[in-house]
Amino acid sequence: MPGGTIRAVIGLALSAACAARPAHPVPLAILVDSEAGTPARLPVVDGLSPHALVVPASAPDEPDRTSAPVSRARKAYAEGDFDTCRAELARVDVAGALAAGGRDGAARALAFDAACAWGGQAAATARQLAAQLASYGLAVPDAAIAPDIEAVLGEAIVAAGNARPHPVVVHGAAGARLGVDGRPASCTLPCTVDLVPGDHVLAVTADGLADAHRVVRVPDTTDVTLAQPPAAPPVAAAQWRARAAHGLPTTDAIGARLIAQLGRERRIAVLHPGDPLTGALIVDGALVASATTRRGDEAGLVRELAYDGGILARPAVWQRPWFWIAISGLALGAAGTVTLLLYHPHDTSLRL
Repeated sequence: MPGGTIRAVIGLALSAACAARPAHPVPLAILVDSEAGTPARLPVVDGLSPHALVVPASAPDEPDRTSAPVSRARKAYAEGDFDTCRAELARVDVAGALAAGGRDGAARALAFDAACAWGGQAAATARQLAAQLASYGLAVPDAAIAPDIEAVLGEAIVAAGNARPHPVVVHGAAGARLGVDGRPASCTLPCTVDLVPGDHVLAVTADGLADAHRVVRVPDTTDVTLAQPPAAPPVAAAQWRARAAHGLPTTDAIGARLIAQLGRERRIAVLHPGDPLTGALIVDGALVASATTRRGDEAGLVRELAYDGGILARPAVWQRPWFWIAISGLALGAAGTVTLLLYHPHDTSLRL
């Protein structure tokens, strides 16, 4: 009877263990948030099919496309070749330079363009360029240009400073940071900015979205919407690394969205090496679970994340191995006790 009891317990334990496993392993990407970047070995967890997620290389910084054409234009201006000067400066994307914060390069491009237009007897064009430099709030650069065009630039700056600003309402992704004319971000969308008449470059940045900018003319424009497409994986990777470099959480709501974008995975477990070992589970771009365990127990951490995040069904008490170990121990103990109580040795002796 004790042997039958033990066999029954073992059979129930095996059936319980099988019942706790899903029919098909669930794919799960594993990201190690450390300098190593990838786990030395993937944790083995019943019901999961883990694979390593490697953060892609960050998008490279935009090269400076202003310096070279401005340098060639300055040389042509010094030689009196105003047509070549203006042809070189036509290559410069002034709005793009301002959107990237390149105010000095934009100022030099506009100043030399105005100087070359003035030298080529295009006075009206030179004044338009001077007004554009002034509306952007740029200063006259320290450059070798003729005193007469320098005076034209100065007059435009004074006129812009005396002009009455007009409000412009800017819409877009909620919380996106708005910068105007290459200055640091001054508000988050939606917001209203007061701008002097003329051209202005509105640029927005937001984690998880690609940067966007647009040139508007004031007072013609009073309300504008800036659309931002989702960030590509290299851009999302750069934004995620930037958050870490600034000491911001890498697996909060924003960090989770960035990780989902840079990996393009539905389910991602992020492990933070250390003592204790901590981790987070991201599903469809949202943080759904976090857990902590002892150092080195990656499998246990991933298992708890999968349970808490609903990827795996947490087993009932009777489906857990420790429960059946305890039951087996009790069964063995009970069997031994019964045997001891029922055992009565017969007194056999041999008499001669």
